[in-house]
Amino acid sequence: MNTSATQEQSQSEPIQAQTCIIIHPGSKNLRIGRASDVNPHTILHAIARPRRPKGPLHRDPVLIPTVVLSKENKLQVDETYQSMRGTLQSCLRSDGTPRPATSTQQVALANKQCTPIQGSVSKLQFVTKSDVEDYVIGDQVLYAHSDDQFNVHFPFRHGDLNIHSGVGGSLSSILADLETIWGHCITNLLEIPKTELKHYRAVLVIPDIYNRLFLKELVGLLLIQLGFGGCFLVQDHVAATFGAGLGAACVVDLGDQKTSVSCVEDALSQRATRIRLDYGGSDITQAFFYLLQRAGFPYKECQPQHPLDSALLTRIKEGYCHLNLDFCGLRDVNFVVERPGVATLRYHIKIGDELLLAPLGLFNTEVFALTGQDKRGQGQANASGDPEDPHDANYLRETSRRAHKEALENQSTSTASMDPIDNSTNAGGQGEEDLVVDSLAADAAPDDLPQQQLLYSLDQAILHSIERCSSDEMKRRMYSCILLVGGGAKFEGLSTWLHNRLLLQIPFQFRPEQTEIIVGPKEMDPSMVAWKGAAIMSCLESAQELWIRPTEWKKIGVRLLRERAPFYW
Repeated sequence: MNTSATQEQSQSEPIQAQTCIIIHPGSKNLRIGRASDVNPHTILHAIARPRRPKGPLHRDPVLIPTVVLSKENKLQVDETYQSMRGTLQSCLRSDGTPRPATSTQQVALANKQCTPIQGSVSKLQFVTKSDVEDYVIGDQVLYAHSDDQFNVHFPFRHGDLNIHSGVGGSLSSILADLETIWGHCITNLLEIPKTELKHYRAVLVIPDIYNRLFLKELVGLLLIQLGFGGCFLVQDHVAATFGAGLGAACVVDLGDQKTSVSCVEDALSQRATRIRLDYGGSDITQAFFYLLQRAGFPYKECQPQHPLDSALLTRIKEGYCHLNLDFCGLRDVNFVVERPGVATLRYHIKIGDELLLAPLGLFNTEVFALTGQDKRGQGQANASGDPEDPHDANYLRETSRRAHKEALENQSTSTASMDPIDNSTNAGGQGEEDLVVDSLAADAAPDDLPQQQLLYSLDQAILHSIERCSSDEMKRRMYSCILLVGGGAKFEGLSTWLHNRLLLQIPFQFRPEQTEIIVGPKEMDPSMVAWKGAAIMSCLESAQELWIRPTEWKKIGVRLLRERAPFYW
């Protein structure tokens, strides 16, 4: 009795930010920290385990690998880039003067004489089997020695759990990897012993388009395997609006392997407006390397499939790529190639419009054929049945249709002789409430599904998402406020370029007085906005109703998510 009384008392007390841990898992990086932290810890969301003797080998690449293009596809990619160069040449700078463009030949000629400067032998070391007992976590995975044949796993790919047929690709294996990675970070980065987690609570940031089975397993992971004293889930787009301090916005999340768009109003992501595209920062990096190769990139040994080279290409892209039309001509780019046990090489090269062409792929998605053709848009799938939830969406949908049909039949036969008790039970008790569930589950209309399968550019995805809003007034509000978040939103000039593209396409009747595109609200890193928003949510008084506790989860299970999740389950 005393124990339960103490638990009830602690549940009614306001949540302390120091005891809330915010976990934002991504396809490439994991962001984790206390709600009281200014910034989260950010590490590579990967784990390497030593391969068993003569066992199967599996290594997830850091970058999405390129594919072998057919002659037709290669010609289309080259023609698209040539067209983009023509567009850049016709653009004007901010002072109204013509913008001189650079050619591939110019860049190649400038780099022909480039010779690397050799430095001292690197003090970095590869991680070998003898250095680890069971696993390697985070950025150290980049140094997992390939000759020792580590199995490398990224638990998330394209914004969802990385289920595959290889070793470590089952759901149970991925959950075990997540438990190890998250537990390691909590113990070593946050310095919280696992035995103390019963006194802490966790907020898990999930994608706006989610898989219900995976969410159920992730809640069990937090409450049962890791042993948190409570948890709740929040969609990344909703969290981003909290982080930016906005009541309503069209949220665009540019991640490493996916780009997602949805309209959020009053802390609800409108289901019909959600769209996810399987391209992101990783595809831009591969496109950038393709352009560099065409322009005589002097680091000939560069292999994007090698973890250290993929990290190097990503650093060059993030440090130099932009969409600022005022930057013209050849630019100096410096980078150092450092491999364990080998002399460092310092390169001083020139790069021209390749710095703009790579991120411009967001508006010319044909070039992303370099990393595969299947990058079409997808929306939120209808709920699948769950044996632990007898009153799931399928049940409610069927009962609501049956009740509605019976009510119509009763009305047609004899309205006067209808029993008011039966009427209220059939039409009111099931019909009204359950028809709401039916309409929510079916708001992705059949005639719209083919459109969802198109390969959208960034501006087209935003227009399609807003077009799916339920009212004209909401459409105007969404066009007036577009929030760019995620690591891919850091390109200088991206908001201006997107603004100009959208102004030409917004339907006249929905044009707001001003279209504001927000990047880095409150001087925040765009990749941290969703994490920060989840931290703010965890401390709100209204969030007290969202917490799911281990005892409740063991007793009620997945049905709790239908009651407590702050989104349409």
